[in-house]
Amino acid sequence: MKKLFSLLLVSSLLALAGCHAQKESPYNRTDDKQDYERLLRTHIFAACEHIGKPYATYSLATLNKGPSDDNPYYKVTFYNGPCKGKVLWTKDVLLKTAPVGAEPLPKGTVLLRNFWNPAEPYDQEKTDRWNIGVVSSSARLDKGIVDLEFPRDRNDFMPAREGVYLHNVRYITKPEVKDIRTFL
Repeated sequence: MKKLFSLLLVSSLLALAGCHAQKESPYNRTDDKQDYERLLRTHIFAACEHIGKPYATYSLATLNKGPSDDNPYYKVTFYNGPCKGKVLWTKDVLLKTAPVGAEPLPKGTVLLRNFWNPAEPYDQEKTDRWNIGVVSSSARLDKGIVDLEFPRDRNDFMPAREGVYLHNVRYITKPEVKDIRTFL
């Protein structure tokens, strides 16, 4: 009986020591992708330069106050970018975005793209400037690149075009944003 008790005591101490030596739980692991997504999910995007224009520059911001019946503007404080720390009342706000996967992107889809377009995915230091673009071609999706157009106004049918890595573009889910150009 004594041997059994000592054997159980030793095995339980070894198990306890093994659990204590484990540094982190497998459910609390973090990596660059999770940190990057958490940063983008916990903030909104608000226009900080060229507000109200199709070529507006968006930066991450914290929502201080939403619109009300008598005031349709959002009160935001910019988290980063050219307007870092500035408090602004604006209507030009993107409340929710989602990452783009490897699914096909139809021509004309409106996306938010990282201005810097870093080749290294999930670079948190380069999240300070974003622009809205329209998918012009998805022929290079197998290489992880989508071609976007950046119209300057609603009559701009020959906009600037650029290839952007898929990890640098996001769907705009709230509010719904459509291409501003009017095609005849």
